[in-house]
Amino acid sequence: MNTMQDDADVQPDTLAELIRAAGHRQAPPEDAYRATLAAATTLWRTRVRHGRQRRALLWAAAAGVVAIMAAALLQWRLPAVPQARVVRVARAIGTVQALDDGAWLTVEAQNAALPAGARLRTVAGSRAGLLLDNGVSLRLAAATEVQVDSARRIYVARGTVYVDTGAGRRDNTMEIITPAGTARDVGTQFELLVSGATLRLRVREGRVEIDRGDQSFAGAAGEQLSIDSLGRMTRGVIAPDDAAWQWTQGLGPAPELDGHPVTELLAWAARETGRVVRYASPEAQQQAERVILRGNMSHLAPLEALEVMLATTDLGFVLIDGTTIEVHRKAGP
Repeated sequence: MNTMQDDADVQPDTLAELIRAAGHRQAPPEDAYRATLAAATTLWRTRVRHGRQRRALLWAAAAGVVAIMAAALLQWRLPAVPQARVVRVARAIGTVQALDDGAWLTVEAQNAALPAGARLRTVAGSRAGLLLDNGVSLRLAAATEVQVDSARRIYVARGTVYVDTGAGRRDNTMEIITPAGTARDVGTQFELLVSGATLRLRVREGRVEIDRGDQSFAGAAGEQLSIDSLGRMTRGVIAPDDAAWQWTQGLGPAPELDGHPVTELLAWAARETGRVVRYASPEAQQQAERVILRGNMSHLAPLEALEVMLATTDLGFVLIDGTTIEVHRKAGP
């Protein structure tokens, strides 16, 4: 009996059985299939010519061939898993850049969506408004660099960020990690400035806690905390309508106002500017509740939006002592 001939006769059937045993696979492109089959057949014959010690070796070779073919086929069968998009560049004033394969590239598209782990920075004289997928507004001052690990975890390498987790929401808690300590908010508007090992926290609304090694600090609404490189803290005050907050205006998401009453516009403008709303008369308040707005704003600062949106109504407003938006009915002709 010609043993070599017997082995040659059996190998195509054996190969076919092993491939069938591997299960159904999506067909790859024809040229890839033929190239893979040719390589596998060559490898098989080489093993047989140099081997024939035992039948077990033959099966081991066949198993190796199937593994090679399966790996080749899988590269056509398995789709790439897309990364979740967790942050969107909602507004850019000046130049905003994203790190891509070791190079900082300008983010050209408005509303560009980026995945978890995205690193972003603003250059000198620029600002940016980012929107996380849980609705949190993250705003970057000039010369700021951040990494968005998730919608609840941000790393700030340097610069100044402003976080607004939403009015009355306690579920959007954030963790802001910096070289100088980690800040955790307990609600809902605050600013963090990072410069090396120093940190400055300003709380506009809610409460923010900072962990720095074995030290812990907390700031409430209206407070400013400054922590130096040695961990020494000084505490001050800052009003919700202080001019220091103005850089954040126009970067946050504007509400959908088409079909909504004037009161919603007023509430948004008051919160964005740290002011309160007051009505000059009961009639003015009633009209603000009844009048329905048409159209939406396009990245206007809050007070500018008030002027534009109220221009077509019978309502107007004035600022009282810088702290109050007083709404009144316009005088008749």
